[in-house]
Amino acid sequence: MSHQVLGVEEVNTAAEALRIAEFAKFKPAYYLEEINEIQINGSSWRMLASVDIENSEEDHFLAVMDKWTLSAETIIPPVERTVVDDLTKRQEPSHNGADLGLVNSHIRRTLIPKRKGKDCWLEEDVVVSKLDSSTYIQFIPRVTNSSDIPFYYPQVATYGFGYIRTDDNCTACTLVILVRELAIGSAVATKKQRSVWQDLVKKLYKWTVTERFGYQKHSEHDVIIDYEQYTAKYHQLKAKYAQRWVEGWTEQTDPKKFVYEDIAIASWLLCLWEQDTDAQDNNQPTFVDLGCGNGFLVYLLTSEGYTGYGIDQCARKIWTQYDCQVDLRAQTLEPFNFVTDADWVIGNHADELAPWVPIIAAKSTSPSAKFVVIPCCPHDLSGKKMPLKASAGQSKYHIYVKYICDLSEQCGFLTEREYLRIPSTKNVAILGRARTLGDHRDSIAKLCESGESGFVARIPDSVKNKLSMEKAKQRAHKPALSAD
Repeated sequence: MSHQVLGVEEVNTAAEALRIAEFAKFKPAYYLEEINEIQINGSSWRMLASVDIENSEEDHFLAVMDKWTLSAETIIPPVERTVVDDLTKRQEPSHNGADLGLVNSHIRRTLIPKRKGKDCWLEEDVVVSKLDSSTYIQFIPRVTNSSDIPFYYPQVATYGFGYIRTDDNCTACTLVILVRELAIGSAVATKKQRSVWQDLVKKLYKWTVTERFGYQKHSEHDVIIDYEQYTAKYHQLKAKYAQRWVEGWTEQTDPKKFVYEDIAIASWLLCLWEQDTDAQDNNQPTFVDLGCGNGFLVYLLTSEGYTGYGIDQCARKIWTQYDCQVDLRAQTLEPFNFVTDADWVIGNHADELAPWVPIIAAKSTSPSAKFVVIPCCPHDLSGKKMPLKASAGQSKYHIYVKYICDLSEQCGFLTEREYLRIPSTKNVAILGRARTLGDHRDSIAKLCESGESGFVARIPDSVKNKLSMEKAKQRAHKPALSAD
């Protein structure tokens, strides 16, 4: 069965315009340098930030709080996941923390960090309280000593968010961030801590506004590969390879982007291949990476025990740094003539080769060849840039994704799509792992024919640079025109 999940490719532009207009009204007040102490129900709190918001109801605020409670990782990035241990109604909190009114609910949860070997788990009480027309939610760490609070958690005895009505007609209210510090200034001692609170109040405002207008999810992660399986693999590869290659990167490109992005893609592919292998006969798949660029993805897959090779128009400096068993080939491909026996054809931001990936996989001599393509810049089968026009509520990128999916289906693949967790906005993976019934040889032949008739290979960057330098030399030696 195909997992044709891409998220919403078209949006309600009218609602989106209203939402963006509300975002423009965001005018927070910060109290990070001076202490703004307030009394609530007889208890002292330090207010770190506040922002007025219009026409948003308590239910909108509580919907945001529910999401943040059940998924702490949305506001505390070092947390991998949240486990709710106990959910009771009208139960008093069993740990320290001032009561902000009548307790409506009390949840106990555990925060599980990403770095399990270094950072400790943390239990919390989450208490929702009502006081007059206002609603508060407190997050109280269950620790014996303040030294037990992990680095990723605010350095506070408790922190909270409030929804405070400011008029009788319920058309205006104020959102606030409150803390009870371990020591004076402990919550805002560093620049990073201060920026966290600034980001939080902005996120609180935007999420509450979004709840009012209705949230339309634009992407769907973890459809094909389980999130926990992927993150475990990612952290394993990151610990194994990241530091060495970030520090030893010899390319002009940003190592933090390319190293971490390729580690993320390799993690996802390895999980995918392990999943497929479990269902078959333990034979590890082979691969070819078309337009492999710096070759780091090929290096990772090879280092993890898979056999394959990468092809690009020209070699990179970094290629010489890889182990000798990493097979990287500098050659210009004619995709309409290229045939491989690899089980998997990969196209990761492969530019003009991207639309050819499903065709090459369909022509593979491997009887069960599959493909994955992560498209970037839009090229058609001629190798030329595609002039895409997006209508309201669409993006050019998603139009291009649909174009490649259409090619995949013409080749007889059941097409799967998923957003990857990589540091790139061009993050849709298109897969072909299974075939539809019927003979698609004529369709594949026509695609090859149409591409071959007008295909123009991209000029390698090294050649472009050489031509550019030669032209510069010619201009420098050209005699100046006489003034006469």
